[in-house]
Amino acid sequence: MSSFSLYKTFLAITACAMLVTWQAATLPPAAAQDATHHGPTPEQKAELERAVHAAVQHDMQAVAQYPLPKDFFARMLPLMQQIEQAHLSPPKATPNTTLAMSIRRTEAMQPLQPLLQRSGMTARDFVMGITCFGMTEALIQKHGQTHGNLPPLNPANVSLIKEHDGQAQELIQIMSAEDEEEEGLL
Repeated sequence: MSSFSLYKTFLAITACAMLVTWQAATLPPAAAQDATHHGPTPEQKAELERAVHAAVQHDMQAVAQYPLPKDFFARMLPLMQQIEQAHLSPPKATPNTTLAMSIRRTEAMQPLQPLLQRSGMTARDFVMGITCFGMTEALIQKHGQTHGNLPPLNPANVSLIKEHDGQAQELIQIMSAEDEEEEGLL
């Protein structure tokens, strides 16, 4: 399984959206202007690009440095299994989805709230944890390749994931099963 499939799963999609937006925001202004010929003025586009770049940079740093709790797998694996059994669908993310938007969408998922409470998590804990896991795992799988201008990963998270490789793979399988189910419905 490719590490990219992690980004298409339950809320880890936010990490992908941030990466896509990060790349788009770092395009040279001429390339961005050539992409569309209608819509906002070049000045408005430039301002939007600066705002998106700043938001994505903040979110990427927050995800990269977010401290996964030591009991992350003990709490997240049962929660993800319960989510899967309840057939809950993840909120959809777009390239302009911020972490705050994902957290609000998760808070609005009423059927998810009791599951989060039983797991001792808030919507923020869940979104940050699963997004951090997805991004960290994906970058670990790249085996030290350079990651452009991405902020450095939290070394404690890298160690935690490597120390719990079996549980990490189990979580990836659960997330991939949800992704495959979702693709089958399209």
